[in-house]
Amino acid sequence: MSRSRFAILSLCAALGACGQKFVANGGAGGNAGASSAGEAGQPGSAGNDNSAGDGGHAGASDSGGSGGLLGNAGGGGSSGIGGVSSEVLPRAGLLVWLSADRGIQQKDGHVQVWQDQSGNQLDATQGSVNGRPSYLGDGFNGRPTLEFDGQAQFLAFAEGFGDFSAGLTGFAVAKPTKPECAAVLELSNGSEMDDVFLGVAQGQWQYEVATPYFQTGKVDPERFSSFSVNHRLAGSADLRLNGSVLDMVQLPLPIVPESGVRVNNFVGHSLYDNCDYFQGQISELILYSRSLTNTELRLVDAYLEAHWSLTNQDSPAP
Repeated sequence: MSRSRFAILSLCAALGACGQKFVANGGAGGNAGASSAGEAGQPGSAGNDNSAGDGGHAGASDSGGSGGLLGNAGGGGSSGIGGVSSEVLPRAGLLVWLSADRGIQQKDGHVQVWQDQSGNQLDATQGSVNGRPSYLGDGFNGRPTLEFDGQAQFLAFAEGFGDFSAGLTGFAVAKPTKPECAAVLELSNGSEMDDVFLGVAQGQWQYEVATPYFQTGKVDPERFSSFSVNHRLAGSADLRLNGSVLDMVQLPLPIVPESGVRVNNFVGHSLYDNCDYFQGQISELILYSRSLTNTELRLVDAYLEAHWSLTNQDSPAP
């Protein structure tokens, strides 16, 4: 039995039978309006207990109205077989949480805002039309993902991310298709200044803090992976792939900058010399300003596996 499946079964045993009131199904998208100047439909309502959220309502004018907004996820509906709720995510120290099936603001198929679900309002945004990644509503196992072209597309956070003195834990569900050197997430005050890097380099997964870094695990450009790092207060850091520890090294924790903040904070972009923009797809990012316990790591791994079906991905097209 795989480690990910064991984690899911263990979690189900602890919380009750899987598929019973764990995750609400998302509301269906709104129907197109029947009129030419129709307004966008309203979001779907949240589901109660075992029902999913309603779909968005249709536009309201005479012909060709715009489509309804995406319905909100229900608030406690059935998850189906094997479901593990996002409610299991530890909340203490949760700094940023981006998921491609929540909080997407897009225009013409390109993402303007990826809303932070942590409650900290650290949204990832892009004001330039040419810099916005594409939104693929069913790009990963029938679920949403953001696609970055490797040319100029990225998202940026506001300043912050200054204090990781209690450790750092990060998770990314991503499929890098050009893994030479690119950041999934980079936080810094300039190239090689107070930097924290989670991404890929030389065909491997990489975690870097200031100058020290380590690489391990071969990147598969045809499959999504759950890449994570758990950097403990004592200075040891685990690099993990799909719930398994690949390697452990000693690295200093990210320093608290003199200004107290980091100002160059990106999804899909790095300020390192000779690093490209990220090329590929990203479906989820979760960042903590502390290290997680082994039990907490298993909970997040189980959630990501259940949510994205990482071990049961569609075969790549020939």
